[in-house]
Amino acid sequence: MDKALFKKIPKKKVRDKVFDQIKSLIVEGTLLPGQKIPPELELCDLFSVSRSSVREAVLRLECLGFVEQRHGEGTFVKSVTESVILNYTAEMASDRSFFSGLMEIREVLEIWAARTAADRASEKDINDLVQIVRTMESNTGPLPPRYDQNVDLHCRIAAATHNPFLIHMMGSILDWIGTVTDRIYDEHAHPLDLFNTLTRQHRVIVDAIAAGDAEAAANAMADHLEFAAKQTRQGPVVPTG
Repeated sequence: MDKALFKKIPKKKVRDKVFDQIKSLIVEGTLLPGQKIPPELELCDLFSVSRSSVREAVLRLECLGFVEQRHGEGTFVKSVTESVILNYTAEMASDRSFFSGLMEIREVLEIWAARTAADRASEKDINDLVQIVRTMESNTGPLPPRYDQNVDLHCRIAAATHNPFLIHMMGSILDWIGTVTDRIYDEHAHPLDLFNTLTRQHRVIVDAIAAGDAEAAANAMADHLEFAAKQTRQGPVVPTG
């Protein structure tokens, strides 16, 4: 056999090692869709590497669709399934039946997520969920916060399943839903009442997950999504939840 066919494997450049580590954290769901990653200088300290290595790694991640840089805000994780789902929803957004289908898929994914989170959630997962609900409960009005807290809660429930594919699927779906659902608060006759009702429902879900009661968590999520679907049918052609 001609040994010349085999080439020595070159050592990876530092920028490639930085890229691989951040990408792995995103793909496995440790870094969640929508989560802000540390700024450039902080990453330099964390990795003990040069600024140019970090900058090149982050640029590559952005080019491949793993992160996005928002002017004046920082760099945020993107869902690896986002482009496919967003392209589809953009085409179907004017079709009322699309929203019914979307809510049905949410039931399949999120009821399973609540049940599984009750079995798998770590102490940190539970603390994160409880903190989000407490923040929602601390709202005193007169207008409710925007939908990002709701989205964050549902994404964190998905994260508590420790299923990377579900984390990215829900990150894509809920990011889009969160954007359009802000409109329902704008058009609802009593937006604060709606927000408070959703917050109470979220509290029941989180309490069940924290208690490790899988069936109670699944039932609470089912009730919540049924309410959300009803709001969708009564209001404009946008979902809520």
